[in-house]
Amino acid sequence: MKKVKISTKTKDDGKIDEQRKKILESTLILFKEKGYHRTTTREIAKSANMSSGSIYGYVNSKDDILYLFYEALYDQLNIMINEKIRDIESKGLSRLKSFVKEYFLVIDEISDQTSIMYSESRSLSELHLKYVLSKENEFSSYVKNILLKSIQEESIFISEDKVSIVAHNIIVQGHMWAFRGWTLKQTFTLEGYINVQTELLIDSIVDCKSREKEN
Repeated sequence: MKKVKISTKTKDDGKIDEQRKKILESTLILFKEKGYHRTTTREIAKSANMSSGSIYGYVNSKDDILYLFYEALYDQLNIMINEKIRDIESKGLSRLKSFVKEYFLVIDEISDQTSIMYSESRSLSELHLKYVLSKENEFSSYVKNILLKSIQEESIFISEDKVSIVAHNIIVQGHMWAFRGWTLKQTFTLEGYINVQTELLIDSIVDCKSREKEN
C-alpha cells in the first residue's frame, strides 16, 4: 500500500520535510512522556518552536502527526535493517543468527519509537491503520523470507504455518526488548538477551524439524 498523502497549505517540499522532522522529534518526546491522548497539538507546536497556527501548514490534525510518526518509523527501520545486514555473508542458520542479532540491535536503538508504536496504534484512523498494517505485513514477509532461505540452505523443511509463526516470534521478541526492557534489563544485558532468544529460536527450528520427520 502506498503512503497516505497528507495535504498541506505549504507547497515547499523542502520546508515541509524540515518542519515535519521537528514536529516528529517533539512528538517522540511528548508521546513518550504523556501518551497520544494526553498530548495536545498546541504542546507539540510549542515543543517544535512553532506557533499553534503555523503547525497546520504542515499537518491537518494530531491524527496526521501520529500517522507521520508511524510512517517515519517504518522508513527508519527499513533503512537501518538494510544497512546492518547488507554485509552478512554467512548462510543457513548462521545467517539467521546474524540477522536476529542485527534486528535486535536496531530495535534497541529505536526502543522509544517501538514502545509508542505498540501503545498508540489503536488511536490511528481507519485509513492510517490500514497503511500501518500493510507495513507490518510487509516486514513480516521480509523476515519470513530470510527465515525460509536460511533453513532451506540447511535442508530443513518445516510447514509454512510454522515458518510464519517463527517469523512473527522473531519480530515480537525484538519488540519485547523495547516494551519490556524496564524489567528485562534487571536480568539481561542486550547481548545476553540476544543470545538467549537466538538459542531458543534455533532450538524451536530444530524441534520443528524433528516433529515434521516424526509425522
